[in-house]
Amino acid sequence: MTAEENKHFHNSNYGSKEDEKSELEKYKKQAEEYLNGWKRAKADYLNLKKEMETQNKEIREWLSKIFLLPMLEIMDNFDRAGTLDAGIENIKKQFQDFLKANGVEEMKVVGEKFDPLKHEAVESVEGGPPAQAGESGKIIEEARRGYLVNGEVLRPAKVKVYK
Repeated sequence: MTAEENKHFHNSNYGSKEDEKSELEKYKKQAEEYLNGWKRAKADYLNLKKEMETQNKEIREWLSKIFLLPMLEIMDNFDRAGTLDAGIENIKKQFQDFLKANGVEEMKVVGEKFDPLKHEAVESVEGGPPAQAGESGKIIEEARRGYLVNGEVLRPAKVKVYK
């Protein structure tokens, strides 16, 4: 403290106990306000960080789906090709392994109950001979394979169902 500040300090009213308590309370209150503001800012930051992580995860999942969807057409072409020679069969197997490693799995649909969230009906067929009770809405044939990725529908199966 400079001599001028020291002189001002001793000549001011800082000497009384009430004034010192008042000043101390004022600074305590100000420090508490700063601390509370910092706590709120930290909580806001942590909430934003969590929200950004959630959004990034969702974006990665969507990008994964966008990337994987066209590859399913390649798998369809392997299936349409019929009998494949050993080299092509190995490529198909590698492709299947790649899809599986990325969480993609084929839906098993024949014999299941039709679910519009997983299946797309392409044809309704009268009950088979003899039609059994409870067959209505049952999938009898898969027209195009459906796929799941990490348990969610990536591409619905195109199916034929009993009326």
